[in-house]
Amino acid sequence: MERTRLLHECTVTKRTDFGHGYFELFLDAPELAAQMGAGQFVNIRVRDELFPLLRRPFSSFDISKDVRGRATGISLLGHIVGQGTRMLAHMEPGAKLSLNGPLGHPFEAPENPATRVIMVGGGIGLAPFLHLSRQWAKDRELVLLAGGRAQKDLAFMKRFSDAGAPILLATEDGSAGVKGRVTVLLDAELKALRGKPAVVLTCGPWAMMKAVAEMCIAASVPSFASLESVMACGYGVCNGCVAQVKADTPHGFRYAKTCVEGTVMDCATLVW
Repeated sequence: MERTRLLHECTVTKRTDFGHGYFELFLDAPELAAQMGAGQFVNIRVRDELFPLLRRPFSSFDISKDVRGRATGISLLGHIVGQGTRMLAHMEPGAKLSLNGPLGHPFEAPENPATRVIMVGGGIGLAPFLHLSRQWAKDRELVLLAGGRAQKDLAFMKRFSDAGAPILLATEDGSAGVKGRVTVLLDAELKALRGKPAVVLTCGPWAMMKAVAEMCIAASVPSFASLESVMACGYGVCNGCVAQVKADTPHGFRYAKTCVEGTVMDCATLVW
C-alpha cells in the first residue's frame, strides 16, 4: 500500500488582504490538494531559520481546480496574532513554504443523506467550512452560521458567496446580521428541526464550541468540533495539543492527542 506523502514544498501564487489583519494565501500544491479533506490541517514552517521555531497549523480554506476540475492547490485563511502569522500575511507570490499534511481526520458526512448539516463557526474558525461546503453542497442540505465580534471580523465571508450553502450571520455589536452571539442562530435552527435528522459541525473559540456542544447535547443532536490547538509536530510526538476526553479512569477522563485523534472530535466525548 502506497503511503501518503506528508512533506511538501509549496509556492505562494497569490495573497489576498481582507483588512483588519485577515488574509488568504493561495498555494500551488496539486498533490496535497488532491488528498486534503475538509477539517484536516497542514503544519507550516514559516521560514527556514531558527525563528519562528514551531510550525503553525492551518486548516484548508479552499481548494483550487483547473478547467478540467483537477485539484491544483489550496488556500489558507489567516489572522495576524504574532510573528509567524505576520510573516505569512506579507508573503509575495513566488515565496516557498514547507508544509506537513494533510494531517488529522476530516469531517465525515452523515450516513443519512437527508440529514441537515449545520455548520457553526466563529471568526477564523470558519475556515474549514468553505472547503466543506464545496465538497458537500451538491449532495447535502447545508446551512452555515457565522459569528464574529463585528462586521470587520467577517470581511472574508464574501469568499463563501458561491460555495452553495445558505449563510446566516451574527455579530456581537450588531454591525452585520443578527445582534448577538452565533449561538442565537443555532438555538433557532435547533428549534426549527422538529424531529428532522441533523448534525452540527463547529470550529472556533473554545467557549463558543462549548456552548454549541451543550446546546446540541440538550437537544439530542450529534455534534462534532474541529479543535484549534498549537501543534508543534502534528504527528502525536510532542504531546502539546492534548484535549481531555471522557474515559473509564479514576479521574473520568484521558488525554487525547488532537493532531492524531482529531482535529475533528465528537463533542459528547470531550470534557469541556
